[in-house]
Amino acid sequence: MNAVDHCTGWWEGTWSNCCAIHDSMYADQFVSKLQADVDLVRCVAEAAGWPMAILMGAGVMLLGLPFWIRTQIKRKR
Repeated sequence: MNAVDHCTGWWEGTWSNCCAIHDSMYADQFVSKLQADVDLVRCVAEAAGWPMAILMGAGVMLLGLPFWIRTQIKRKR
């Protein structure tokens, strides 16, 4: 059985749908990285509370740049 990995580098939880949306936003040429990251924080806050949202938000804002760049390169091909 294949495990779904929407929350790359993080475990899947009640917020995994937020991660899937975040991944889609990273691939959207009309959405900035900052907007995608802020929307992730808001979504996770609703799904799991503010402590988890702040922790995940800090993670994607600090460590998400390589993933965002990779999706931008893939989108342009």
